[in-house]
Amino acid sequence: MFHQNILIVRESVSDNDKNLINLLLNIGYEQSQIVSVPAQKIPFVDCEVIFLLTEAMEQTAVFIPQINTDFPDVPLILIIGTTTAEQPFPVGTDDWLLESWLQPLLLKKTIQLAIERKQNTCNYLSIFRENPSPMYIYEKGTFQFLEANTAALRQYGYTREEFLELTAKDIRPVDELEAFYKINEELPAAYSNAGIWQHIRKNGEIFYVHIFTHQIRFAGKICKLVTAIDIDVTVKAENALKKKAKEIENILESITDGFFTVNRNWELTYINKAFEKIIQTSRIGIIGKNLWEYFPEARDLAYFQLYQKALSENVSVHFEEFYPPLNIWLSVNAYPTDSGLAVYFTDNTAQQNYQHKIEVQNKKFKEIAWVQAHQIRGPVSNLLGLVDLFNIEPDDPDNLELLARVKHTAIQMDESIKEIVHLTRKIES
Repeated sequence: MFHQNILIVRESVSDNDKNLINLLLNIGYEQSQIVSVPAQKIPFVDCEVIFLLTEAMEQTAVFIPQINTDFPDVPLILIIGTTTAEQPFPVGTDDWLLESWLQPLLLKKTIQLAIERKQNTCNYLSIFRENPSPMYIYEKGTFQFLEANTAALRQYGYTREEFLELTAKDIRPVDELEAFYKINEELPAAYSNAGIWQHIRKNGEIFYVHIFTHQIRFAGKICKLVTAIDIDVTVKAENALKKKAKEIENILESITDGFFTVNRNWELTYINKAFEKIIQTSRIGIIGKNLWEYFPEARDLAYFQLYQKALSENVSVHFEEFYPPLNIWLSVNAYPTDSGLAVYFTDNTAQQNYQHKIEVQNKKFKEIAWVQAHQIRGPVSNLLGLVDLFNIEPDDPDNLELLARVKHTAIQMDESIKEIVHLTRKIES
């Protein structure tokens, strides 16, 4: 203090600054440190405090914003001729004094407090502006932007001047405005997680942000301090995964194989339509249930042992097993996953029945072959032997011809039986 200039801004040329200058000299300033200028022509001066002389607060509205812009880090103190108790404190000023209050001790103390207050404000403002998270402040009632930090300007693609010309409505898609109006009124004044929204950059690109808000008083107005974290990459990646998961689910719902998944606690986590049809149960009642508690009969069959093998040894298994409660055969393929097991199965009952039918037929063929080999070939062999034992008279041509025909017929029967036995064995193999 007292080592930099003091700038006195006179709202009108006629404003009397002599009393203030004398008091400043009284508390330790040098004449060379005091610069007094009219408000219409404010030069840049390296100073530690600015005084604005005015007759009434309402007359300062034109000059305060300009002084704040040109000297953002310098405290501004109003010296007012008259005021009332109901008059609001002018936004943009750090303190004020009535001319009638001016005396050295109070002036000195006011300057000290104004400098300290401004330094603290600048420190907080610096924290806000340099925060790596995009942050902005808008007036709750009008949605007008009042402040934005560097990260926010970079995120949305605007200069500071451009951004402060906008409202919070301008960075949102039209179809989200109604929801924004609603939540702007409903969110509590305390810190709030406002959820995920879509915002628009200057170049028209729409991206996702996670919004956190807190109601504050800024520049004398009720405002919303907002942190808008860009989560566009994360949300779009999640949406892509959800889309892919939906595609996979559609495939699983359309296949004719039954399909289900369990976690490592054997809790059912997914069931498709084919499962419901084959097992004759609704997925609604069993999702989240323990597989073995809901299907206790399967625990004593191959299902439990082989599912356990797939899960513990991280190998796939294939097997066929009968399920007594539904009187069906299932053909099962189980595959280990990071979270548990994925299981495909089909109703193999018809194939099993067909296989059983084939086995019954083969058994009958065996019986036929045995009858042919033992009950028919035996008599034929005997017939052939008896023919050979005949004492054929050379002079009896009719008997000779007859016996030849009998022998020929017996040989044909024997060859036919051999062919039947061969074909039967071929069917068996």
